[in-house]
Amino acid sequence: MISSTSDRPIAILSACGSRGDVNPITAIASVLVQLGYECHVSVAEPYADVVAAAGANPNVVIDRQSFDQVVSDPTFWRPLAGGRKVLAEVAEKFFDPHLKCIRQRYVPGRTVLVAHPLDFASRVFREIEPSCPLSSVHLAPAMLRHPVTPPRLLPDHGWTRCVLPDGWPRLNRLTYLLGDALFLDRILGPSINRVRAELAGLPKQRRLMNEWCHSPDQVLALYPSGFAPELAQRYASDRFHFVGFPRNDGIDEKTCHEPLPTNRPLLVTTGSAHHGDDRFLSRVVALCERESVPVVWCCPSNPEPVCDSDNVRTVGYIPLGQWLPHCRAIIHHGGIGTTSRAIQAGVPQIIRALAFDQFDNAQRVERLNQGLWLRHDRDLNSRMLAELFASFRPIQNDTANASEIAARHIDELRKSRD
Repeated sequence: MISSTSDRPIAILSACGSRGDVNPITAIASVLVQLGYECHVSVAEPYADVVAAAGANPNVVIDRQSFDQVVSDPTFWRPLAGGRKVLAEVAEKFFDPHLKCIRQRYVPGRTVLVAHPLDFASRVFREIEPSCPLSSVHLAPAMLRHPVTPPRLLPDHGWTRCVLPDGWPRLNRLTYLLGDALFLDRILGPSINRVRAELAGLPKQRRLMNEWCHSPDQVLALYPSGFAPELAQRYASDRFHFVGFPRNDGIDEKTCHEPLPTNRPLLVTTGSAHHGDDRFLSRVVALCERESVPVVWCCPSNPEPVCDSDNVRTVGYIPLGQWLPHCRAIIHHGGIGTTSRAIQAGVPQIIRALAFDQFDNAQRVERLNQGLWLRHDRDLNSRMLAELFASFRPIQNDTANASEIAARHIDELRKSRD
């Protein structure tokens, strides 16, 4: 254990993933720093500067080369293979380094852990040191289970429609059980249970992703209850808090050197870590040229122009909170960060989900009449764009600062253990 250099409270946070994971966790860390905390955030190397800019201390647990190698693998962006790869990478590369960071920085009575949904190291440490408060931060509804209206984890076509269907609670409970036993526990169990046994002599834990992964102390959902009303009802308790969407892009207009658009373009992106899809972009550009709609292509991991059309402007990473009010619509991958920013900006969206929580986010956006789910690339046409603009009705957004609310919940949790 490393002694802290002051008597300040300590927060140890985790952000396993890309911008959609790092930005909200870092925003919480920034508020905690303002509240007087010494903050340490475990991240992949490409995002260490984002953490440092928030006033927190980055703890690099995955180097840049390893991170780029994972996200550049095409199978990473496929529904089943991508999920397996993410869990394997978390179990292999994130778990041990983050647990080491916690054990080094932990000071009894002064430390609180703030865990990303895939941060199992913090959950294990909470078992080893029951007096250490743990706040689980859920970035999207897909991580919570519901037997009647389960989050959608797979595409909406073919045999995958039969996986976790609405209105089949017995079947869904069985599916969750089999998924845990045959898939999740086999990937995560060896690493987690080995450490639990070595450090605390704890018995083997099964069904790690069912209930065990959630903190027994506090769970913060970084989305409004209206985005997932069935989950808000099922998990209603003093332990769960739905705090709203964060309003942080990890960059502001002063840092971003790209001038704001003035021609009301259609913004197209596949996310901060995805390397882009030239074929899909060409399809969008051809459609928009016929409709005289300008296009902005945003691909932070590969910001080089990939289309020679004069109708396309290529940009790197941009602050969506600043840009979206100047756009007529956005086509994107369905990451929760982009999804929430589009809802906040009152901009219609078409979601082309690829993997992970993106299918569930797309389904929720469509149910809320905030946009359309592009289930097949071939479905994108002039009629879909017209339908999007005609049917879209912006919803009234909560103007509260979700990051500040979350940070204050975390601060209250720590103080309750004093």
